[in-house]
Amino acid sequence: MGLSPDILAGVARRLAEHAGLQLPSWVVEARTNARIAALDTTPEAYVELIGSLRGQAELGELVEAVRVGESSLFRHKPQIAALLDVVVPALRARGKRTIRVWSAGCASGEEPYTLAIVLSRALPEVAVTVHATDVSAEALELAERGEYPLEALDDVPVEWQDAFNVHGDRIRVRPALQRLVTFERANLIDAAAPKACDVVWCRNVLIYFSVPARRRALDRLIGATVPGGFVFVGYSESLRDISELEPQRTGEVVFYMRPVDDARTPVPTLDGDTARGTGVERITQRTPLPAAGRRTPVPTVASERRTSGGSGPLLTKIPSKTRTDPGLAVPAKPRTRTDPALAGVPRAIDAEGDEDVIVLAGTPEAQAVTGLIGERLARGGLRRLVIDLDPAELLGDELAPVLRRACAAARAAGIAIALRTTRPGARRWLSRHGLSEVQP
Repeated sequence: MGLSPDILAGVARRLAEHAGLQLPSWVVEARTNARIAALDTTPEAYVELIGSLRGQAELGELVEAVRVGESSLFRHKPQIAALLDVVVPALRARGKRTIRVWSAGCASGEEPYTLAIVLSRALPEVAVTVHATDVSAEALELAERGEYPLEALDDVPVEWQDAFNVHGDRIRVRPALQRLVTFERANLIDAAAPKACDVVWCRNVLIYFSVPARRRALDRLIGATVPGGFVFVGYSESLRDISELEPQRTGEVVFYMRPVDDARTPVPTLDGDTARGTGVERITQRTPLPAAGRRTPVPTVASERRTSGGSGPLLTKIPSKTRTDPGLAVPAKPRTRTDPALAGVPRAIDAEGDEDVIVLAGTPEAQAVTGLIGERLARGGLRRLVIDLDPAELLGDELAPVLRRACAAARAAGIAIALRTTRPGARRWLSRHGLSEVQP
């Protein structure tokens, strides 16, 4: 039967007040009609029931009926790839021994089990726990079993399928992995959120909330995330308007990081705009400033040259001088290295004050670039680092994650960083790897 606008409005209001849900009217009407028929009551009596204390159980049944529970194992593989390629290295670099994950709106458990499988294998030395919550008791009952139809395995990449035992036409999460996940019935807009989560995963939940409920839910998601932690939402659930989170990009995937608290660790900053780079590392050890009257040694890169099959020099560094000590004056003219082993290396040109420039030349090797950037970021007093790509003859794809990590590490250390190039080819390379926004 068709429900009157007043009845639909009354039911929708109760769903919004109780669960923060804002659903299409046809969904509300269809599920409400089914519940009215099950109780053999009238629409008017039903609205009165779910608005009363005695009707709380029925209101829960209605929420159960309207909930959106679509899920699958290893769903949205690009986000899983971002978790592996960016988040896992960042967590490993921080030296964490325990990783806590919140899967909010977990439905029948496919997503939290996927997270447990991926993170426990990628971080075997770390204790991983996944706390999964959902408003649906029925969905949680299925989730706790950890058992799915055999065809669910079709969604799992071959290299991960050994995480499941096959029993006839059913698959089951292996017990050791199943124990990593705990389930709890909780409403995202008013239940207490877990604490100190390194990763918060809440996909395709916020789109069903009203605006006020969405804000309350986000407050809980953000509050549950540790500074420097990561938040993943659905593709259509942009959080760019949420000032407490910084968007990060890797390829076509956008996720979010909670900035590090100013009072504890410097908030990462990049030249210009909010970083869209990928990878999050922090440099926590800084070398002291040199004593007055002593020169800061200029590191060489001779040992970082290719040993075989190379295409010439790798990179060099532009040293900086300290403005405040006349005893640290450096020749004003560019200096050319005389070491024959460095023939063809771009000249090391003096930079101003607390800025350093690293020049990539030839075909830079990722390992060599990593070492030199790490050395420069750890130098005391550095405020800005420029990486000049123009002299490089060939930029390999393996260099992109190195530069992403450099951007994240610089941000975490409070050092501005810029990737400088004027060549169209290098600009295209930066754009292809999601690094174009780090140009000065």
